[in-house]
Amino acid sequence: MSEKQVIVVTTPTLPGYQIVKVLGTVHGLTVRTRGIGGKIVAGIEGIFGGEVTSYTSEAEKARRDSMKRLVENATKIGANAIIGTDFETSDILQGTATLFSSYGTAVIVEPHQKGK
Repeated sequence: MSEKQVIVVTTPTLPGYQIVKVLGTVHGLTVRTRGIGGKIVAGIEGIFGGEVTSYTSEAEKARRDSMKRLVENATKIGANAIIGTDFETSDILQGTATLFSSYGTAVIVEPHQKGK
């Protein structure tokens, strides 16, 4: 595992590794709003039903940004892995914006030694 690589998992353990130190919880946040153009496109897509692709695309970008910030925050405190990772979204500002959050437990892991 390189110094800059951080393993991120949703599980409480990491198969093949032992947790040698728990550093604490970390998070990554981003808040997104839709511009008027995106709202118009979403409105048109909503008329026909099905997936609202303009919102899906924005949600994917926001998830990536929150994950990137999660990893950056873990790296700052010396972690090389994050366990128990989860994601949440919440509408704020009376529904005009959405908060995207990722969080987990920053840890230092080492590969299991063979024969132990």
